[in-house]
Amino acid sequence: MRRFLAKDMAYRPTRVALTALAIAVLAMLILLFGGIMHGLRWQARRYVSWTGADLWISRERSGGVFVGFSLINPELVQTSAQFIGGTLIDDEIGVSPLVFAHARPTIRRSGVASEVKAVIVGYRAGKLGGPSRSDLVRGRLFVESAEVYSPEQPVELECVVDASMGLEVGESVEVGGQELKVVGIIRDMMFVFDTPMIFMDVRTAQKTVLEDVIYVNTFLVKVAAGQDPSTVAEMYNDPQRGIRRFAVDTHTSEETIGKILKNFVDEPMAGVQFLRVMLWIATALVVGMITYVTTMEKTQEIGVMKAIGATNAYVLRLVLWQVLLTSVCGVLLGLGLAVAAVPAFPINVMLNAAEAAVVCVLSVSVCVVGGLVAARRALRVDPMVAFRGEL
Repeated sequence: MRRFLAKDMAYRPTRVALTALAIAVLAMLILLFGGIMHGLRWQARRYVSWTGADLWISRERSGGVFVGFSLINPELVQTSAQFIGGTLIDDEIGVSPLVFAHARPTIRRSGVASEVKAVIVGYRAGKLGGPSRSDLVRGRLFVESAEVYSPEQPVELECVVDASMGLEVGESVEVGGQELKVVGIIRDMMFVFDTPMIFMDVRTAQKTVLEDVIYVNTFLVKVAAGQDPSTVAEMYNDPQRGIRRFAVDTHTSEETIGKILKNFVDEPMAGVQFLRVMLWIATALVVGMITYVTTMEKTQEIGVMKAIGATNAYVLRLVLWQVLLTSVCGVLLGLGLAVAAVPAFPINVMLNAAEAAVVCVLSVSVCVVGGLVAARRALRVDPMVAFRGEL
């Protein structure tokens, strides 16, 4: 049967190649759609998880620092959060102030100025919210400001940028009308939709983004080892004894990630998710029809094979082997095309191994079912009719 199988597939190589190619393109599209969603969800979790913070304190009913507008008086909230938290929060890190804002900084190259999208993050070095020296791939951290904030305090206009911005140490970027010198480079620190992050001292962020207002957008809290973040959050949210009286809300990191996913991924990409489902349905129909039509074209050959003594079981095995080989080659080609296309995408795409396995199994299964249905129908052909060529 192997020799007959090889000769039969070689008899119409164009048809076999086009069938495999069609399966490959459909499988590639499904994998890339899924990769886009996985990439966005990874980016939505990336920064919040990377900070190591357990709690995020933001303005009451603001929706959180990532999805709303939050401004907090640091003198009131930070001191109270440290006092109320007591032994429940980490002694060394404790409560960390953070400025987080979407911005359109300006980059100048060869005398040409261009606006780019970015997220500005102001934090205190050694605290939560930004890179440490070990996270840098080149350069150094910015010069830290004094602990006591004041509008008259000198500010070092330095920053650390993500490598995706294409800037090098020594170049500059304009934020809020101020020229900031790039002193360090970090890698793979992007917010949703490949938005690069620019890190600077919290005072520098206040001067450039908040127009020198001595407020912050949020506070990050690291709880002590063995403590439950939800318990500390509940304590902070107590309107009588907690920090809720300063008009702030406290959310765990998981709650914060959930808000980011809802507002930046799930809701904006609902249309894409719907198209993805439609693509799954279309792929199942198209792949099944391709396999069905391709198998039905063999009706005359099947009739001749029956006329010379081939059993129905032999014919079915032959057809299914052809369908299986064609579909497997198509799916593997589609997987290869998807992997090759990932670097060319303008946004982050992360192919998921489990989803790739599901796509491969379902695509091959649909092809086999389509081939089986067509083969069983073709087996009903009278061999004499096939000999006369009346099909």
